[in-house]
Amino acid sequence: MQDLKRKITNKELELPDALAKALPLLRGLVSDEKLLWLASELQGYPNGLEFFQSKGNEAALKEFPNYRIVTGKIWLLTPQGTLAELNNPMTNRDRVFLSAPVSWLEEALKDPNDTCIVDMAELTNYFAKGVGNVVCECPKEHLRGILSIFRQRFIQVLDEASQSN
Repeated sequence: MQDLKRKITNKELELPDALAKALPLLRGLVSDEKLLWLASELQGYPNGLEFFQSKGNEAALKEFPNYRIVTGKIWLLTPQGTLAELNNPMTNRDRVFLSAPVSWLEEALKDPNDTCIVDMAELTNYFAKGVGNVVCECPKEHLRGILSIFRQRFIQVLDEASQSN
């Protein structure tokens, strides 16, 4: 586990690969809650739609990691590659929960622009299936922040598991 921690710290191993290697090793060493969190980071948060349906209900929002809530704009990405306005109350908000798998976030950072586009599959499936993809456009610094916080917390979990082993 120390080798895995070193590779994550030095960015020698991409986060999705590290997660896939770590999850089986962590079973029985950390809480099920932490395993579920790590699995959600790897595969995406299955309950992401609930964030948009919560209408600011603070109790409902507590189940979402704060570090994944960003300032961004939600768009419809048409099949032609253009961004179109969405006129839906669920998408007219300043704060957006990015439920995408960590691999999608890393991929979005490769965009050469100052902003990046992250696919929001939960919203696409909910009201835009067949007409395009719902995406969030946000500054790259937000994605870097998400990945940095996640990396630090992931390393803490590995440390915890090493100490209990």
